[in-house]
Amino acid sequence: MNSDNHPAHMHKTAKEIAKKAITVSASDSLSNARDLMLRNNISRVIVAAGSNPVGMVTEKGIAGYIYKESSKPLDRIRVSKAMRAPLLTIDADEDVRTCAAKMLEQDISSLVVTGKQPMLITKSDLVRYFEENFKGRYLVEHFMTRKVVKISPSHSIHTAVSVMIKNNISRVLVTKDSRLVGIVTSRDLMPVTSFAEDDLDESEGLVGVGHVMLAKDVMKNPLTIDMGKDLADAARIMVEKKISGLPVVDADGNLRGVVSKTDVVRALSKSK
Repeated sequence: MNSDNHPAHMHKTAKEIAKKAITVSASDSLSNARDLMLRNNISRVIVAAGSNPVGMVTEKGIAGYIYKESSKPLDRIRVSKAMRAPLLTIDADEDVRTCAAKMLEQDISSLVVTGKQPMLITKSDLVRYFEENFKGRYLVEHFMTRKVVKISPSHSIHTAVSVMIKNNISRVLVTKDSRLVGIVTSRDLMPVTSFAEDDLDESEGLVGVGHVMLAKDVMKNPLTIDMGKDLADAARIMVEKKISGLPVVDADGNLRGVVSKTDVVRALSKSK
């Protein structure tokens, strides 16, 4: 597959693929923001003052706050404590390649689209656009990330969160004896935050070894993709399964890397 063999593509604009944002106020609780994300199967909400977007809170941001301030219950923490501000915006008439390039340049996963009401364009929107319009253009191996961040099944959830924050990633692969046995994502860790919402003390037994949660307690069986497959196929799986990345294997099933939404966005930014 070679992009030189394909004609130039007429790209859509940001406003054509952006969606109305789900919002919270800065004074809402992180517990409410978390519940909104889980209920709507999204990874971020816009923090708004009236109709004016002023910040954003993400599931990764909540996980990071819990990692640093785990003793506080989420229903007593204001959204303002974990929100990211100021927001980065993009003009509604910019094409999607510009959106992709700006996300990569700023190392972010979404942009607020300027307009009368809060609109959001995310990496997921760009990946869906790529899947629909760029079949047969690139192979997974052309854009996959070969560096793999791994933990073992017996690593603690605390370690999993720490690794994700340190590497600015939303998933970590779980391996045993060099074999891929699972994957832990920031989405998997969201329900675990309920442990931080109870004012329980040591006398109530939460300190027992049975309550030390490990990677193997929350990891899932990972979907994989062959490095020789169409990158649009990887994008389709991410969209359909609502996941942010796939472990990449070779013809013999050996782990060779990871392909993520970021890698697809990178391909989109380079497309013609």
